[in-house]
Amino acid sequence: MKPFDKKNPFKTPEGYFEKFDERLFEKLSEKRSAIPETEGFKLPEGYFDTLGDKLQQKLNEEGSSKVIPLKSYKKYYYAIAAAAAVLVVALVLNLNKTNEVGFDDLAQADIEYYFDQNELDLSSYEIAEVVPISELEITDMFESSFSEDYVIDYLDENTDYIDELNLVYDE
Repeated sequence: MKPFDKKNPFKTPEGYFEKFDERLFEKLSEKRSAIPETEGFKLPEGYFDTLGDKLQQKLNEEGSSKVIPLKSYKKYYYAIAAAAAVLVVALVLNLNKTNEVGFDDLAQADIEYYFDQNELDLSSYEIAEVVPISELEITDMFESSFSEDYVIDYLDENTDYIDELNLVYDE
């Protein structure tokens, strides 16, 4: 750390502080004040004496001014309010209606696609519990006209061990 230098680098002229107060007050008394001694605005003499009479005279003269009637927009406001009310009622009635989608609305292809894409892991016994037997007839099973080739192709594609089925067929 640097040692403190006791010498002051600033110097004042000799006799500067002698009679400093006297010189300061002398300069202050010589300067003019920043606030002007006279006012910036002048009124004519007797201005406020006749002001009330002049105002009354002007008010009496302007009493016959033309009145401009404004158009009444009440008809338009009523029409807009009625249209808005009809719109609100129509929206409320339509929002309360719900279109329920039933099983009959689904296409057969959509149902088959759902079963193909989702594995249900249902056994034949579980399916038999759901299918009503009273609606099935024995003739429903005989009416299906599957060709033997179609059945064998299906079994080839969907069965891993077709030899275990003990089927005899000619290729």
